[in-house]
Order: sequence, then structure tokens, then C-alpha cells
Amino acid sequence: APDIVYYFSRPNNTESYPIAILCGGSSTKDSISSIIHFHRYFLQEFLDLGIAVITIEQWGIEGNKINKEEFIAHYTRSQRLKDHQEVIQYLQSNPPKNWNGKLIFLGTSEGGPIVTSLTEFYTDITLATINLAGAGDWSWREELWVFICNMRKNFSWWLKLLDLMPIEIPFSLKLPKTKNNYDAYINHIILNPSTDQEFMGMTYLYHADALKYPKYNYQKITTPFLVVAGAKDSIILSSDSFVEKAKEAGMQITYLRIEDMDHYVRNRPDIIKQSFKWLEYTLHQTK
Repeated sequence: APDIVYYFSRPNNTESYPIAILCGGSSTKDSISSIIHFHRYFLQEFLDLGIAVITIEQWGIEGNKINKEEFIAHYTRSQRLKDHQEVIQYLQSNPPKNWNGKLIFLGTSEGGPIVTSLTEFYTDITLATINLAGAGDWSWREELWVFICNMRKNFSWWLKLLDLMPIEIPFSLKLPKTKNNYDAYINHIILNPSTDQEFMGMTYLYHADALKYPKYNYQKITTPFLVVAGAKDSIILSSDSFVEKAKEAGMQITYLRIEDMDHYVRNRPDIIKQSFKWLEYTLHQTK
């Protein structure tokens, strides 16, 4: 495997600091870019709290150099999770100067499941986790179906127009009309995890991997955990279920359920500010 590329920024004049590992959202083959932009987006907020920041590139990407074929061949949730685990293991074996050995996780959208799994694996060295629009208890099969139903509802006029067009629409662009059709197609994807076929903008390989992503063991997450979710997001009920099960397991969970927000937290700087206020308070309480 090639070397894993990551970006590391540390606070100045700090004798001891934790490291925040940031995990961004999903990509498609037509929207591949460096994670450095995500790194910079939250950087100042973390540095102001005396926290270093690491973000990890995906395969085939290094700065402005992008190998689309290599990216597509390795783009799965499991691969992203494994890459983060390898970097953490490397940090533990080769600790940066003045690192106190503690981690903080922040994930958005697709990065949410990954930082939740990382929190579960490294709860003994985790100080806190922020999950922005990415906490869900439902499986990928369930969440994707709800997303499709939401699209059919919000873009019904466009879908009707497609049905009237005299050209053949590629199957990868069609939205299943019934749950039975959807389940049959998902079962087909599981049996054919290829990178040269797509559904909803993602490869069969990506979907097949996400469909097998392991369920969380909530009882293993013992550190403060913030969930931010928009009530207008298609997966809001999945987020509600996540929080409910987390509370049942005794997790230290805080839930910001924003009634007038959709999936895109980046459009709500007020909510991001509130999330970092939670982090600042949480870190103060743990000292």
C-alpha cells in the first residue's frame, strides 16, 4: 500500500496538547478534492483551544495531484476507517513532541460513522467526539431508501419529466419506485461489488461495503459525545434512534436537534460555533 498522506497543524506555545482528528464527508468521482480544505475550515477553532489538528487524505489524492482511478478503486467507508486507524497507531508509536496522548474526533456526514467507530475503538484515549450530520443508528440500506423517498418527494416534477423523455435513462440515474424494487437492486449490488458500475453517484463497491459496515457498540463509548442533526435532514429519524440507544447504554451524549436545519451544517456557522462552545466546556470539565 502507498504511504498515507495526512496534514498536521499544531498550536503554538503549548506545552501539552491533544490532537483532533477530522473526518470529512463523502465524495463522488466528479467531485474529488483534497481534504486540506476541510482541514483549514475548522483549524482556527481548534488552535484557539490549544488543540492540534490532523486530517487524512483518501487514496489517490495528494494536494492538487489526484489519481481518479486509484481513488475510485479504494473509496469505501472501511478503507477510510482503516487508514485512520493506521495513522493513530503510527502516532502512538511515534508521538509528536508535546502530544499528551489524547484524541478528539470530529466527523461530518460520511465522516460521522467513521469517527463514531474510532471513538468506540479508542475510547480510553478519547476526550470528546463531535458528530455533525452523521450520527445514525439505521443501516445504510435503510438510510439510503429514506433518502431516495425524500428525493422522489422533493423532485417529483423532475422525475415525471424524465419519464416523459423519449430517451433511455441510464439505470444508475433511476430512482426505484417501490421498496421491493429497491431491495432487489441492493441485493444485486451486494453480489456485484464493482467499481465500474454506479448507483446514486457511488460505485457498487462503495455501497456493498457501506451495507456491511458494523453496528455500533454504544456501551463501549464512554466519553462525551455531541450529536448535531437537522430536523429537515432525510436521516433525522436515524439520528433520533442513535441518541435514544446511546442514552439507553449510558453514554454521555448531548443532542443538538436543529429544527430549521437540513443536512448541510456548513451553512450554519451559529451551530458550528455552538458545537465548539460545547467542546470548550467539555474539555474544561475533564481537567
